[in-house]
Amino acid sequence: MKRIITSISVMTVVLGAVIGGAGAFFSDTETSAGNVFTAGAIDLTVDNESYYNTNACVDVNADPEQETWQWQGNAPYPVPGTACITSFLPSNLNGLFFFDFHDLKPDDEGEDTISLHVGTNDAYACMDLGLTSDDDKSSTEPELDTLDALEDPGNAWDGELADALQFFWWADDGDNVYEVGESSISGGVHTLSDLATTTGSFKVTLADSENNVWDPNNPNPDPIPGDQTVYIAKAWCLGTLTTNNPVATGRGVDPSVDSGVDCDGELLGNEYQTDGVELNVVFTAIQARHNEEFLCNPPELPLPTLTVNKIITADTAGIDVSDFALHIVGPNGDQIVSDNVPVPNLPTGSYTVYEVITGDVSGKTFTTTIGGACTDIGNDDIGEVTLNLGDNLVCTINNVENP
Repeated sequence: MKRIITSISVMTVVLGAVIGGAGAFFSDTETSAGNVFTAGAIDLTVDNESYYNTNACVDVNADPEQETWQWQGNAPYPVPGTACITSFLPSNLNGLFFFDFHDLKPDDEGEDTISLHVGTNDAYACMDLGLTSDDDKSSTEPELDTLDALEDPGNAWDGELADALQFFWWADDGDNVYEVGESSISGGVHTLSDLATTTGSFKVTLADSENNVWDPNNPNPDPIPGDQTVYIAKAWCLGTLTTNNPVATGRGVDPSVDSGVDCDGELLGNEYQTDGVELNVVFTAIQARHNEEFLCNPPELPLPTLTVNKIITADTAGIDVSDFALHIVGPNGDQIVSDNVPVPNLPTGSYTVYEVITGDVSGKTFTTTIGGACTDIGNDDIGEVTLNLGDNLVCTINNVENP
């Protein structure tokens, strides 16, 4: 027994040596550590430099950590030294205003230059100006002596001020002055009601795959470069705004010297007293990379078109598509359509397509298959399809006469 135990012990020692020596095989290890994916960013910030009757809204606080915005200049109104809020540093526009003017008189005018910063990546940019009210707030005696009717307290669109405020927008070089060669982005001078109506806001392409307002003649325009600042300017006038005398190229100083536009309110009457307008200004930035076909204002898609194509295979003489009435059912209700004749300008939405036997096919049966753009979801010989703007779809109803 002692010999057997000794032999087992020796075998155990030898086995352990073999297992412990397995690491002696050839080997090699290479490590790539710290692999990272980091998403880029499009971070649009906007700032504004505002002038009102040639006085500038400026930060007069010497402390860079504090802001105190006041009107400064030589014009009597707005009163120099009084507070203003229409200029601001680069921001996300939360709670900030491009327009905040509460005591307008004919011949009042303003100029603002907006700076756009898109972050570190190239981007396209779009602007949308929408009028949200044009309200006759109240009526004074001089106003009631005009053709203007008494204000309607329940109507936010009974005012005339939006028809008297004229605007001009252009791609600026940053000096707040309209100069020779700078391109208009508003298509000339327009009233606020023309630009920002309730039925269609003023949608402006600043830079997209087909246009760039700072380089308007380039057939292959570039997006706004990352880490660069671009400028657009807007002039407004309570009266008649003209752009006949722009400043020479590169000679602009600021609107207190010459804004490049002129305002004349002499012809305005009392009908605009106490009226008020409100509007929204929206800027959007979109990445340019992998987005080569982006358009700020893509063409409007037409209303959809639907065609029902009737196919019949019959051995019985005389049976043809005229023996079946074809129907489409949608937002306009149930309507009978002709075989293979497009039905245009349909409302978008869900549709069903079916047929009714109207001819003399007594004693005959058919196997029906719904196809094309339609799907027979319920296996009940009724096709279903959804129409969206721009669609031009064909649904087929295929009948095969059974033996």
